[in-house]
Amino acid sequence: MSFVMTTEERESFLAGVHVGVLAVAREGRGPLAVPVWYSYERGSDILIWMERDTVKDAAIRKAGVFSLWSRSPRRHRTSTSPRRAPSSRTTSRRRASRH
Repeated sequence: MSFVMTTEERESFLAGVHVGVLAVAREGRGPLAVPVWYSYERGSDILIWMERDTVKDAAIRKAGVFSLWSRSPRRHRTSTSPRRAPSSRTTSRRRASRH
């Protein structure tokens, strides 16, 4: 039995409703790892909700990259390293309605 998800399995898993853990490196300190709400639709970007001008936002802006880890109650889990990009309010509201 393989513990590695196929692309199809990973996309299907990420499209479910989960709380993720966002991790970002910080200079001179340990990485910042915090729970976040996220949304994913197959073939699109992962959207993450957070306030602007927070420690998390500043760390992501400085590093330019972060990792996202997600786990279901059934012990499935996956991680990814999406690029940082702002989304439109329309897209964010549509996806946020899932949560």
